[in-house]
Amino acid sequence: MKKNSIEEIHVLRALAFLAVVLQHSIGHYLSEPDTTLSDGVMFTLFLLISKFAVPVFIFITGLVLFYNYDGPLRYGSFLQKRLKDIGVPYLFWSLIYAAPALLQSTGLFTGVQQFAGLAFTGKASYHLWYIVMIIPFYVTFPLWRWVIRNVQSRILTSGRAIAAMVLLAAVYVYGMTLIWPIYQAAEQWNLPVLTPMLTEYADRNSLYFFYYFVLGAVSGLALTHWREWLRRNGPLVYAVFFSLSAYLTYRVVAGFENNPASQNHYEDLLLLRPVTAVFLIVSILVAYKFGIRAAESAKGLTRRMLWMVSHYSYGAYLIHALVLTCSTLLSDVLLPQVNVTLRMILAFILCSAMSVLATFALSRIPFLGQWMTGLGKAKKKPQPVPGLSADSMKG
Repeated sequence: MKKNSIEEIHVLRALAFLAVVLQHSIGHYLSEPDTTLSDGVMFTLFLLISKFAVPVFIFITGLVLFYNYDGPLRYGSFLQKRLKDIGVPYLFWSLIYAAPALLQSTGLFTGVQQFAGLAFTGKASYHLWYIVMIIPFYVTFPLWRWVIRNVQSRILTSGRAIAAMVLLAAVYVYGMTLIWPIYQAAEQWNLPVLTPMLTEYADRNSLYFFYYFVLGAVSGLALTHWREWLRRNGPLVYAVFFSLSAYLTYRVVAGFENNPASQNHYEDLLLLRPVTAVFLIVSILVAYKFGIRAAESAKGLTRRMLWMVSHYSYGAYLIHALVLTCSTLLSDVLLPQVNVTLRMILAFILCSAMSVLATFALSRIPFLGQWMTGLGKAKKKPQPVPGLSADSMKG
């Protein structure tokens, strides 16, 4: 039996995609020589309001998978669909991004070997790490489902469920403090596969992001209770969110340097930091509350635009790094001598719009469209599909 669409997921998915583009637009302009202190402060604020993107995508993946797959699971069909809708477009765009390096290869075998390494690690482009990180959640979904269902059967009240999630959050945040010691120890071990997973590729190790997936899973299993809890605890959620935002803004801006030259540092906002992890968990709650209200109130053009961005978000995510290069060049041409923040905003708007429109156009190409976007020819009325997982990015 087909489940009802979760309306707020469309809003969350669209906003998370836009937040990713905003972060990457900021990343392009961070090292501009004419960046001022005021630009640095604005970048900090923009980063804070967009930092929810990756956790929300992972959260959406957990929520929609557990919401949709509450009955028997045909694992082969499940993986086959993800390979077709997620894996094939990922490999296609990995090849596009890797093409300049592959053209310099000394032979076919060397080129194939090099591409396999880039695709396996997500190193073909800076943004593809996310796909490599999210895939293990799909592969191990039956295990996650078995564990979470067994725990659920032993937690019989909502109060106990909340307590369990708070305790797990504490364990997760504490785990962030152990990442650097583990990194140092893994470097000394120098073990194949394990050492790279904990050092060079730590940022795409799905275990470092598991809490967002579990939070989504629990929310998907008890969607009505989840929504009601957010409505009742809105003031507390907002208070914690704005308090942490103020604290992190102070931490980041206090680290800016003016002598001997202006230098802005943003290390305090890295994903795998204890305080940042707390902030990101709270950000998911705030984003979901906003998603509920937006889904209830968005009408007309605003609603159609949000649903369109949501539907084409996976392909747009894969494409946007390529489009961003053009967008920043165009922004610099259109706004010469204008401050860095305004140029960044224009590049963000251009990149977001062109990425979605390019995905829309590519998806309409017979047969090849699905290879490139995971969508194929656009349907008259986009339907939500489970789960930046591709499922969390696309409809």
